Amino acid sequence: MADTISSDRRSKIMSHIKSKDTSIEMMVRRRLFAMGYRYRVNYKALPGKPDIVFTKKKIAIFIHGCYWHGHDCGSRYAHTSQSNQAYWGPKIERTKQRDQEHIQKLEALGWTVVVLWECQIQREINTIIQELVQCINQNKKNSNYGFAVFNWCASI
Repeated sequence: MADTISSDRRSKIMSHIKSKDTSIEMMVRRRLFAMGYRYRVNYKALPGKPDIVFTKKKIAIFIHGCYWHGHDCGSRYAHTSQSNQAYWGPKIERTKQRDQEHIQKLEALGWTVVVLWECQIQREINTIIQELVQCINQNKKNSNYGFAVFNWCASI
């Protein structure tokens, strides 16, 4: 399917898409901050620049958008692009591969990695925050929350 928008207009639209401080990221950050937790944001010293980092507890949190990170959850946030599939397909696959590389590097450095998905945050923000707070307070790898990588879609 051909793109119905001119390349200049498409460029302008894409330039407005945020890579940090997204609405779902802000939902999680505001709730954690309101509960008294302090953290680093987009911490460049770690592989993948995690969205939220608790440096003393060695917890790195990634908040992934379902579309951009290729989440196969069936929600309205996750869909495959119908225009320019030759470009978007490999781009999303490379993003998924890069995500796994960052997680492996962080785990090798002794960090607990938490991955939260857009669909989960939209559906169950209260439950996610409760589980996240327990993780932060306990800071146990491979606890009953499914860490080192905390992936909610498998459990919902």
